[in-house]
Amino acid sequence: MSAPIFLSTAVIVEIILLFWVSHLTLNELFYFLRIFLKNDQVIYAIVSVFFLPGTIVHEMGHFVAATVMMLRVYSVNIFPQWEKNQIKLGSVIYEKKDIVRSILVGIAPIFFAFFFFWFLARFKMFPGQNFWLNILFGYIVFTVSSTMFSSKKDLVDLAFIIPLIIVIIGLIYIFDIRVDLIFKNKLFIERLVNFFKDINFYLLFSLAINILLIFIFKSFRFLLKK
Repeated sequence: MSAPIFLSTAVIVEIILLFWVSHLTLNELFYFLRIFLKNDQVIYAIVSVFFLPGTIVHEMGHFVAATVMMLRVYSVNIFPQWEKNQIKLGSVIYEKKDIVRSILVGIAPIFFAFFFFWFLARFKMFPGQNFWLNILFGYIVFTVSSTMFSSKKDLVDLAFIIPLIIVIIGLIYIFDIRVDLIFKNKLFIERLVNFFKDINFYLLFSLAINILLIFIFKSFRFLLKK
């Protein structure tokens, strides 16, 4: 059981790091483009196109989750806006009824992203043998993982999952549900470990690309100021 716990903890840490690093990358990209372009609307359009695959996956996650949980969706937007000194990529406005469904809708893009990563790993699509496909899927992995959170609200929703997990564990204990039988299944544990290994790989890949881009953008701006 130690391997799944370690790998799942690593995933949570990487998700939190990605939230911070990806927003920094987004802002650095905006200021980098401002060196050459003075029209903010043009910059928004470029940023929108660049992150479009990830934005679509993110907002579809919110939309599908809200629809499945019978919450009315009022609007879906995949175009960026400048809010509070940072770019916000897209949004889904939906009916709010209770905190549980709001939390599940809020964290849905994470599970959509995880499913996409699992799909890539399951069919060995990335990394693969074809150089250009690696470039394409590497770019898509970067945009999808970098847009798992569009706002701090999404991260807060993830934090609310912890008390829900505690409640579930409490119910399992009270009603003596034998979940231990599941974790005694070696095939299940093996697949769980492989799943978290794949997720860790893609998240670490995205973290590396984000950090590299931040370094490039900051270095370029520094050199131009000299």
